[in-house]
Amino acid sequence: MPKYITLGTFTNEGAAGLVDGDSDRRAAMEALCNSVGATLVDHYITRGQYDFCNICEADSFAVVAAMTLKARASGTVSNLVTLESVDINEIRSAAKSVQFTPAGG
Repeated sequence: MPKYITLGTFTNEGAAGLVDGDSDRRAAMEALCNSVGATLVDHYITRGQYDFCNICEADSFAVVAAMTLKARASGTVSNLVTLESVDINEIRSAAKSVQFTPAGG
């Protein structure tokens, strides 16, 4: 099953809830994933450009996009970036059959 890595930041509202509340964000992310048949692999609160990182397995990007839209609509997160993990050996195999002629060549 494909793995997706989502990075994001908390809005002021989200940060206030994180600091002032006792919300278990890992449990919340697990519930979010489970609600659409995905599986949470890991969840981190991070330091740097992004405030959190979620890694999940899902059958399709559409499922991940739906979770992302729902999270954004809550107003508590922003700057969401989703990356799809890829199998480099599968890409190498496909690349062997790619035909390309460079410009001027």
